[in-house]
Amino acid sequence: MKFDHVAIEVNDFDSRVDALVNDVGLTLVRHGVRYSTGQRIAMLGDETGVKIELIESDAGRPTLAHVAFRADKAAAVDEAEAGLVEAGWSTVNPVHDLAAARARTTLVADRGGLHVQVIAYEPDSPDLGATGDG
Repeated sequence: MKFDHVAIEVNDFDSRVDALVNDVGLTLVRHGVRYSTGQRIAMLGDETGVKIELIESDAGRPTLAHVAFRADKAAAVDEAEAGLVEAGWSTVNPVHDLAAARARTTLVADRGGLHVQVIAYEPDSPDLGATGDG
């Protein structure tokens, strides 16, 4: 697996997306909805393939939601979840498909509570093409 993105929960979602696009120069890759809560998300990226996922939240300050690692194929997501659970991690969100991202994913937590997403994209995923990473 390799690093894919960092997800941050933010309040004032629209203005934060706008600032990262207009002030910092990131590209809006796609909008989506968080699987577990229905909160809005925005995937942003740059020409190098680095991505930041913003998740709408009512938290007062930006908060780390998860760190994501990319698997090469969908079956590897299932294998990674099983291996991590066997190693003592817990499943936060079981393996499922993300239609907007054209991906398969799971969310797990280590013993200290750090959330880690494992994700595998379809070749036509917007999360790959718009950042020059596909």
